[in-house]
Amino acid sequence: MSRALLRRAAGLAAALLCFDLLFLLLSGSSSLLDFGRTPVGAAGLLLRLLLFGLALALRFRVLAEGRLRLSRATLALLLLLLPALAEFQLAGGRLGGDGVMYFVYTRSLFFDRDLDFTNEYEHFGLLSRGDLAMPTDTGLRRSIFAVGPGLLMLPLYALGHGLALLQSALGAPVKVNGFSPPYSNAAALSGLLAGFAALLLVHALLRRHFRPGLALGATLLLWGGSFLHWYMVQQPTMSHAFSAGAAALALWTWDRTRRDRSALQALGLGLLLGFGMCVRWQNGVLLLLPALDLWVGLRAARRAGLGWGAALRPALRPAAALAAGALLGAIPQMWAWKVIYGEWLLRYPPHGAGFLRLDRPFALETLFSSRHGLLSWTPALWAGYLGFLPLLRRRPQLAWPLLLPLLAMTYVNMCSGDWWAGGSFSNRRFDSLLPLFALGLAAALEWGLGLLRRRPELALLALGLPLVAFNLALAEQLRLGLVARDDTVDFPDLVRGGWSVMAAAVGSPNTWPASWIFALRHDRPPGQYDLLVGRYLFYRQNNLGGHVPVGQPGDEPYLGEGWARRENLQGLDARRLRGRARLFLALDEPEDLELRVRLLAPGPREVRVSANGQALGRLAAGSAWGEDRLGLPARALVRELNELDFETEGDDVAISGVTLLQRGRP
Repeated sequence: MSRALLRRAAGLAAALLCFDLLFLLLSGSSSLLDFGRTPVGAAGLLLRLLLFGLALALRFRVLAEGRLRLSRATLALLLLLLPALAEFQLAGGRLGGDGVMYFVYTRSLFFDRDLDFTNEYEHFGLLSRGDLAMPTDTGLRRSIFAVGPGLLMLPLYALGHGLALLQSALGAPVKVNGFSPPYSNAAALSGLLAGFAALLLVHALLRRHFRPGLALGATLLLWGGSFLHWYMVQQPTMSHAFSAGAAALALWTWDRTRRDRSALQALGLGLLLGFGMCVRWQNGVLLLLPALDLWVGLRAARRAGLGWGAALRPALRPAAALAAGALLGAIPQMWAWKVIYGEWLLRYPPHGAGFLRLDRPFALETLFSSRHGLLSWTPALWAGYLGFLPLLRRRPQLAWPLLLPLLAMTYVNMCSGDWWAGGSFSNRRFDSLLPLFALGLAAALEWGLGLLRRRPELALLALGLPLVAFNLALAEQLRLGLVARDDTVDFPDLVRGGWSVMAAAVGSPNTWPASWIFALRHDRPPGQYDLLVGRYLFYRQNNLGGHVPVGQPGDEPYLGEGWARRENLQGLDARRLRGRARLFLALDEPEDLELRVRLLAPGPREVRVSANGQALGRLAAGSAWGEDRLGLPARALVRELNELDFETEGDDVAISGVTLLQRGRP
C-alpha cells in the first residue's frame, strides 16, 4: 500500500473517530453503531481514545508531509488531551456552582432569544434565593456574572441541540428542552476545549522565546501544576478556562504584533481584549500592554527629537483603532447590562459597591492562606512569579511590559471582597495571569537547568533532602511515641504523622513565609497559621457567626497559650484558664462589639479582659455556669487577627464558649 493511500486511510480514520468521539462526549452514545440509542461505557470510550490517538500520530506525524506535520511537542499536547477527555467523561463535572449562572445565558439566548432568566432560575431552584427573587428595574432577574462564557458555549450548545433532536427522533429518552445531558455536556465540553486552546496558545507563545523542550515543559507544568486542569474537567462551565483562553489569545496576539503594530492589528487586538472583558471583567487589566506599547513608542519619538505633535501623529491611528476595538469587543457585556439593569455601564460592580476595595489588600492571605491561597494550593506558581527575575534579566523587552499587568492583576485580586474566591480550587481569580505565569515558569526552568549544568551536585542535594527530612520526621515521631517501637506501622499514618511533626515545628512549607511572619508576630507555632487565618467572626461565607467554640472540639486554632485541656464541667465542655490565656479573633474591620462569656469557678472570681494589650474590664464567675458581658470598643480592635486576653489568679476559672455580637444588631 502506498504512503499516500496510508495517509488517506489514517486521515479518514481520524476524522471518523473524531466525529464519533464528539457525538459520544455530547450524548454519551456512539454515532457509528445506532446513532445515539445505546450508551457507551468506559471500555468503549478508552478504546476510541486509543484508536484516535494512533490515527492522529500516523496521519499528522508518521505519515505527514510538509506543513501538516505536527511537531513532537504539539502532538504530545494533543495526545495528553485524550486522558483529560476520559476523565471529563467518566469522572468530570458538568453544571455546578457558578457554572449554572453562565449556562443560563446560553440557554436563554438560544431558546428564548432574551436575557430573562426566570424560567432558567426556576428550573435550577434558584428563584427563592434572596438576590434573585426580586426583579431589577427592567423587570428581569439579576445576574452578577459576565456574558462572555455563555456566548462561547453557544456553538457546541447548538450542536448539542441538533444531537438531542436526532436522538429524540430515533426514540431515545432525551428531552429537547435545553437542560438535558446533550446541552450540559456541550456547555462543559466548551470549557474544556477553551482551556486546551489556552495551553496550545501558551505553548506557541513560549516557542517564540524559549527552546522547544522548555516551552513544552513549562506548558505541561502550567497544565498540571495550576488550577487550570480542575476548571477544564471538574467545573468546566465556570468562566476560568474560558478566561485563560481569552487571555492567552490576547497575549499571543500582542506578542506577535508589538514591534510594529498597524492600525488594523491594533483594532483586532482591541477586539480580543474587549471581548476578554466580557469573559471576565478583570481581563481589562491586559489593556495595559498595548497602552504601554503606545507610550514607549511616544517616548522613543520624543528622544529622537520630534515635537509632541510629530510624536503623537503616528500613534493616533493605532491608539484610536485599539480603543474602538476594545469598545466593540465589550459591547456584548454592555448590552447585557443594559437589558438586565437598564444601564450600559454599571456605576458599581454587580457584586456590590464594597466588593472591590483597592485600599484594603489581603496580600498574605490571598497568596498563602490555606483557604485557597494561590501559592499554598498551587506552589508551582511560585516559579511563575520568581521566574520573572531571570526573565527581566535575559529578555527585558518582553518581561518589563508584562510586569505591569502581572502586579496590577495580583493586587486587584488581593482587594476582592472574598479574597479566598468562594469554593475555589487554589485561587481561581488568577486565571487571566496563567499565560504570564507560563513565561515565568519557562524562565525559571531555564535558570534551573543552567544552574544544574554549572553545579550538577545540586541535583544530588535536591534528591537527598526529602530523604533526610523523612528520616528526621520519623525519628521525631518515634521520640514522641507516635510510632510503635516494636510493631508494624501503616504507611499512610507514617506519612501523615511526619507531615504533622514538620508542620508543628516549622509550619507548612506551602504557607511559608506567611506562617513564619504569623509566628513571629503572635509568638505562636507557625502551624497554627493554616487553620486560623481566614476564619472570620462575621465576614462573608462560612464565618463563625460571632461564636468561638472554646471548650468544644475544633477550638484549637483559636487558642493561644494559657488554656488547660478540654473537660466536662457541670454538663458543659470547657477549658480552665491557667493564669493568662489568649484567644485569637479575626475581623474584617474594627467595630463595636459586645463580648459574652460563660464562666464557672469554685467561688466568686474576676477575670480581667484586654484586647491587643488594652485593658477593657472584668468578667464575673461564680459557682454555677453563668454568662457575663463586656463591651469591646472598635478603638481597641484591629483589622484581621485580634488577641483577646483573659487573666485571673490561679487555675480554677473555666470558660465554655465565647460569643461576640455586633452592637446595634440582633
